[in-house]
Amino acid sequence: MDTDKFLEVAKKLDSKKKGKKEEFEKLKKLFERFHLLNRAYLDKETFEKAQESISSIAEAMANTIRYLDEEIARLRNKGRKQPFENVALAEMQKTQKRNEMLVNEYLAGATK
Repeated sequence: MDTDKFLEVAKKLDSKKKGKKEEFEKLKKLFERFHLLNRAYLDKETFEKAQESISSIAEAMANTIRYLDEEIARLRNKGRKQPFENVALAEMQKTQKRNEMLVNEYLAGATK
């Protein structure tokens, strides 16, 4: 997933003066949807702290996505998996796919 591009777009939005409030609200709604998908990987405290600015929201989302990528890679590379690990891997992959769709949808709207 292209988290660097997402962070770059968020940084540009944060430095922009005109339309910043509308973009912040749009990103906040995306972050709420993101949190619903990633409740198991993004705790409530981090979610609440990140809602202060565009850059903190983007960082929290990017860190969660990176964490999932690392966990997916770790479980894939593990030789013998326990049955619960296969279920966890499948769940993480499904969540990561949805995260990718959310971010791509946002990036498509933000680059217009």
